[in-house]
Amino acid sequence: MHWPIRHMALGLGLALVGSAQSPPETSPGHTCAQMEQFLRKGKVGTMREIPKGTTLPKRATLEYEDEKHDASIQAVDVTKPFQDTEHGAEMNFRDSWKYNVAGYELAKMLELNMVPPYIERNAGGQAASFSWWIDGTMMESDRVRKKIEPPDAASWNKQMHAVRLFHELIYDSDPNLTNLLITKGWQIWMIDFTRAFRMMKDVANPKSLLQCDRKLLARIRGLNKSMVKAKLSRWLTGPEIDGLVARAAKIAEHFDREIAAKGEAAVLYDLPRTSQACGSGL
Repeated sequence: MHWPIRHMALGLGLALVGSAQSPPETSPGHTCAQMEQFLRKGKVGTMREIPKGTTLPKRATLEYEDEKHDASIQAVDVTKPFQDTEHGAEMNFRDSWKYNVAGYELAKMLELNMVPPYIERNAGGQAASFSWWIDGTMMESDRVRKKIEPPDAASWNKQMHAVRLFHELIYDSDPNLTNLLITKGWQIWMIDFTRAFRMMKDVANPKSLLQCDRKLLARIRGLNKSMVKAKLSRWLTGPEIDGLVARAAKIAEHFDREIAAKGEAAVLYDLPRTSQACGSGL
């Protein structure tokens, strides 16, 4: 397997505000499986600090079959009965790299095309998540600060509806403007889910769920406990899986009500899709 040598620059990054999306960019030839294999097998070079993020992520250049590519590495795995956070006090607090891998695997199940590859791997004697480094991106925080408007507001809004839905589904307790990356083609990539997958069975902010991609809604309807357990139990506990499945059902019910009240044309839309469940353009 031979890929172009590429040194990537990643901004850590999510925004639940704003309105973006052009069709997924043309893939340079990397499939999800190829990127996952590279992350698992690549020889890890010197790890250095990433100047963003509260979980002290690292960056390293990996080398595999004479090819090089950067990865983001997170080894945080903290559990506390109580924690003060930027968003208020939280009981049964958990901050874990495991949720990054679970988020990626769930996004593949949903064929969301908006989460870069994450795999589980040992880093310096610690279990960690390794993620594919994304080239030439702008963080949503920078877009907002610089007041840069997306060139296609309708397309951007469709992506943002999917972003909001995914973060409600995984119950991300730390949504922020640095966890969403925007490519030069205005494709959105979601990263960093270490404070997601809470055990709550209710959707935190159903009012944010205004519209939904048809395929995404169909995939959410199809989520059941046995399927989720088979795919995600390596990284999620039983109560976390129960919470995820319950929220999926409530999201589906929410959109059923919206469709009944407003009609399908006002609620459902179609996102462009690629043949790769993890998306393309990486």
